[in-house]
Formats: sequence, C-alpha cells, structure tokens
Amino acid sequence: MYPRLKKHSKRAGDTGSSSDPLQSRSKYILRNSRSDLRVPDAKADLYLIGLGIGGFDQRTVEVDHLLRGAAAVLHLTAFDPELREICSGQVEDLSGIYFCGKRAAEVYDAMAEHVMEVALANHVLGYSCFVTYGHPLFLVDTSWDLRRRTDLRVKPVAATSFVDQIMCDLEHRFDYGVQHYEANRFLRMSPRIDSRFPLIVSQVGEVGSDRIELRGRKLAWLTPLFEEVMEKYPNDRQCDLVFSAYRRDMAPKVSSATVGEIFTLASSVHVGTTLVVHGSESK
Repeated sequence: MYPRLKKHSKRAGDTGSSSDPLQSRSKYILRNSRSDLRVPDAKADLYLIGLGIGGFDQRTVEVDHLLRGAAAVLHLTAFDPELREICSGQVEDLSGIYFCGKRAAEVYDAMAEHVMEVALANHVLGYSCFVTYGHPLFLVDTSWDLRRRTDLRVKPVAATSFVDQIMCDLEHRFDYGVQHYEANRFLRMSPRIDSRFPLIVSQVGEVGSDRIELRGRKLAWLTPLFEEVMEKYPNDRQCDLVFSAYRRDMAPKVSSATVGEIFTLASSVHVGTTLVVHGSESK
C-alpha cells in the first residue's frame, strides 16, 4: 500500500552517507526516552507536526529534522512534492480521506484511525509524523484525538499558528486582550462580548455547516454570523477579513469594512479566512 523507504538526496551540511535508511534517519535527530513528553528532547512514537503559516519554508529546524528522519509521514497539506523530496520514509497525502464528503466529525475520526494504524505498522522502523498547516493542535481535531490515544507515545511540536500570523498581517494590536471564537461555536453560544476589545472569529468559511465541502449561496449562511457581530459592535467599528499567505511569494489578502457594512465582505469569504473586529482599546 505504501512506497518503500527511499534515501533522501544529499543536502548542504550533510556529512557522509549510508545505504541503510534506518541509519540515515537516526543521524538527524537523537532523542531520549523520558517519562515526560513535554521535555524538548523527549522521544515519541508519533509526532504531531505543524508547518507554520506562509509556505513550506516556514517549518522550524526541529520539524525539518523530524520529517527527514521519520519512518512514515502522513500529511494534509499542499506540499506533497516537497515532503517527498526531503523525507527518507514513506509519505502519504490524506486529502483522499479529508475530501470524502462525510460529516466533519467522521472525517477527523477516520484520519485519526488511519494515522494511528500506519504509525503502529511502522513502529518497528521508527517514529511517524502527522503533518498539517499552522500549529498542530490549533483547531485540528484529529491531532487532539491522536494525543489522547494510549497505543503510542504521541507528542505535539509547537509551530506558528494563524493567530500569530494575523498579528503580522494586520496593523491592529490585540496582544493585550482579545476575544477569540471558532465561527460555529461563536454563533451557537452567542457569547457576551466586551466591545472595547478585538474579536477574532476563525474558520468563517465553515460557518453553518458540519461537512467539509465547497458551498455556494454565501450570503445565506453568512447572514446569521454577520448579524451576530452587528449586535455586539458599533456600526462604525472596523473589521477585517484576513486570508494569510500560504506561499512565500504571495501577500496576505485583507478585505476591510465597517461593522455596518460587513455584508460587503461576503464575496471574500472562503475556506481559511478569519474575521477580526477591532477593539476601541489596543492596549
């Protein structure tokens, strides 16, 4: 089902070579068996990897080492060719499971089951990696499911999240206080909001749906969310719809309007967009 292990190409900084893939992997990262996986050099059987935001080059040095040395890398990214170029083990794109048309909860469960199955099958060869964009735990239900498993030692590796990137993409400061909700949770809970502070609503493109799919008629499913924002913030308050760059050669896409004109942002909403409503106080 999976391709055989292949030896990675030699890169700058490599010393020597080995025809044994296991030996080739081991030279990249040496970790210790520790009871507490939170220790930075603690060894795990399955790593939850985030590539950060902004392209494949945004991965950390630690993540690069882990990917190169893994027996298996299962990913939900657009970087399949890049991963196959640097990884010495098998690489599998999980988009076939992700875009199967089922309910989101079922999809996330199916991915977790598959990742754990592959990780267990490759355990004798070494560790495995589950790879996504951004931070591996930030709104990634599959990662949380895997982290709770007891079959193997599972360790998340911190990375830049979309919230970190938004702070760079916008000029509005929110590090002294911010209210943050996932779009469906925000709409369902209708939380009490302090309009003096900014509001971040993530996954706006998925609001009103429990399935992973492309949808038309944006205004119909965005209306309840936009009306909720209009009830909580004054009409003259600025709001931004942000889609951060996913390649190193592109700029973030930011569409702005006042809360009173928020419906003009509907055409800019798609998967991966985040709504930021400005606060009256940034510090």
